[in-house]
Amino acid sequence: MSKEEKSLLFISHAVPQDDYLAVWLASKLKLLGYDVWVDKKDLRSGSAFWNEIELKMRDQSIKFLALVSQPYIDKSRDRNSGVFSEVTLAKALSKKIENYIIPLKVDDCSYDDFPINILPLDTIDFSKNWGFGLKKLIKELEIQNIPKSRNEKENVLSLWHRYQEIKGEVIEQSETYGSNWFLTTLPKTISVYKFAGEPKSIYSEIPFPVIRNEDYYIGFFDDHQLYLRTEFKEEISTEEFLAHNEIELKNGDRILDTEPKFVALMNKSIYDYFYHNDDFKAFPISNKKLVIYPINTNSKSGYVSFVRNGKKGRRMLKGRKPVNWSFGLSFVFQLEPYPHFVANHHILSSDENGFFDKDKRRDYRRSIASGWFNRDWFERILAFMALASNDYENNVISVNPGREIFKINLNTLSFSSDYGYTET
Repeated sequence: MSKEEKSLLFISHAVPQDDYLAVWLASKLKLLGYDVWVDKKDLRSGSAFWNEIELKMRDQSIKFLALVSQPYIDKSRDRNSGVFSEVTLAKALSKKIENYIIPLKVDDCSYDDFPINILPLDTIDFSKNWGFGLKKLIKELEIQNIPKSRNEKENVLSLWHRYQEIKGEVIEQSETYGSNWFLTTLPKTISVYKFAGEPKSIYSEIPFPVIRNEDYYIGFFDDHQLYLRTEFKEEISTEEFLAHNEIELKNGDRILDTEPKFVALMNKSIYDYFYHNDDFKAFPISNKKLVIYPINTNSKSGYVSFVRNGKKGRRMLKGRKPVNWSFGLSFVFQLEPYPHFVANHHILSSDENGFFDKDKRRDYRRSIASGWFNRDWFERILAFMALASNDYENNVISVNPGREIFKINLNTLSFSSDYGYTET
């Protein structure tokens, strides 16, 4: 096969340490139409399988994607390992195919320790974020005009299941699928105020969720509860406030971008609820995102009970292996297609000195949750919300942002299907 006819992207990685990333990368590239090959066996140079690998590399591959990690580096120094054989052959093939080897740095290993055959080559960094690394890799493949497969695209889900050794089938039966959406009612009234005083002092006197719009303060609270002098007040129905992108006040002034302001108030309201709950704390994972995590699960084991479809269950929200960890949620309010909060899951890891930095938290997240499937994540969200509920008998969280309560339904929004899936 001539160079022009080659299209295979050969993924070389340390088995089994980097299996998951290798399969993830193969699935993503396959979905984009590239011809990809990755092995899941720890091949030795004398193995009967080596002949297959050698033929794949020599006759079909146009790129050699090396997932360089510390285990990969260690195996590249072992003459009996498959990695050593692959890297050695890749170096030989790189003399015939320009830019044949593309190293992908996938953990915090040192560039100085890279295999000698890969050391001088430009590297794409996957260690901080797989998504960013994939974007850079795709851009490089496009620049080099790497052809996509001319064959019919393989079902990527089937590819993923084959590599992950998951056996399953689609069956015709009614299924209900949960989500991370929690329907909520809305406060019926929103108030716009102008108070006398300096902005900083005004903020300190308002113990409720509030947003500022120039000289105006907007919230779901009554001013009679405040030690402030009100210069202007207008109460507006939520329906009217959201009906238009801007609203004219009785004094002629205008409030612009009404929907984003309302969304911001709802987001502040749910975080304010947790701020006043002694069983939870907030940890900032970025400038604009807080993760709420439990400091008390009311059990020594870290398990929390919940109810799903009328059946009781238990899930662990805090653990100590391999390090201290807590399951947390961040929240985003959305109006469409109906008012709801989206609960996004996180894992926070720490030692006696406090929470780890972002990169270390990411690494531990992978190891802590390596055996978790969708059901594990979903039921932990349910357990978290059950722990947070102040009205568990009615299966709601009741939030009071200053005047009237709105209620978050602990039954997540569900979707029905005529098809199900069994896996073993």
